[in-house]
Amino acid sequence: MHRLLSAVIVLIFSAMLPVYGQREKNIVYKIGVGELIYTPANGGNADSPGKVLKSVAETLLTGQISSQQPQYAEAVRASIVNGLSKVRLFRPTDGNFTDDELSGAVPALYADGTITNISTVSKSESTKDSKGKTTTNTYYRGLVSVTVNLKDACDGTVVDSHTFSISDSGGSWMASGEKAITDALQYLTGMVADHYNRLFPLNASVIEGGKFKKNKQQEVYIDLGFTDGVYKGQQFDVYLVKTIAGKEARTVIGRLKIEEVEGDEISLCKVTKGGDKIKTALDSGQTILVISR
Repeated sequence: MHRLLSAVIVLIFSAMLPVYGQREKNIVYKIGVGELIYTPANGGNADSPGKVLKSVAETLLTGQISSQQPQYAEAVRASIVNGLSKVRLFRPTDGNFTDDELSGAVPALYADGTITNISTVSKSESTKDSKGKTTTNTYYRGLVSVTVNLKDACDGTVVDSHTFSISDSGGSWMASGEKAITDALQYLTGMVADHYNRLFPLNASVIEGGKFKKNKQQEVYIDLGFTDGVYKGQQFDVYLVKTIAGKEARTVIGRLKIEEVEGDEISLCKVTKGGDKIKTALDSGQTILVISR
């Protein structure tokens, strides 16, 4: 009798709790990484007449000399794998999957693609010291362009195809060609992680409202924590979710920043934008969804 009464009390209490919207499930994907084939735009013939003329023209116009670096093709692939490993919902592995691996419950994707450019550009700069002595230094910048195709590992359907390009506007001038390529590949890793983290964001729900002042929400708790790989300072957009003519419509109403990860499935967030709209939505029991930026 006592157990039955306790269960009834729990059910009643649960029904009284505010409902702020059920978050969509965060799906973790296995990612098989296949070949990234090096296919430079000139077909690999660095001495073709057209290539030579173009190189001469670019040197005259910019004072910079370009040189392909095919020996770094595997390093480019390694940078892609490194970037994929930094995607919160990805678990990358080398190569394709076996039939047994694809029969599991974890969804699987496969990545391959083409590398169209691995090169360095160099420039020389001369300076004079106070005694009139001239010193000439050569600096290098790494350029990389690679298209990654993300596919359903079961049927080959392309989920996303994206070209990552580190051009003249990216990377830094370095003292050697090797350092320039290393710098470009670090930049590439970050680009890959950023792209797929945006494409496969973390979804969360507000499980409790925290501090507020007057008509503005200052803090909230969300249902993401250590097991989701979230961290202090991570930012999220807050969406108001409505159904219009049978279709789901989302409107951004604010922004959150994690102040403290407090458990496996809970984090305290500071409301950094839209505190009034978020409080109104919470107070009126509207459906809101929290999505990582």
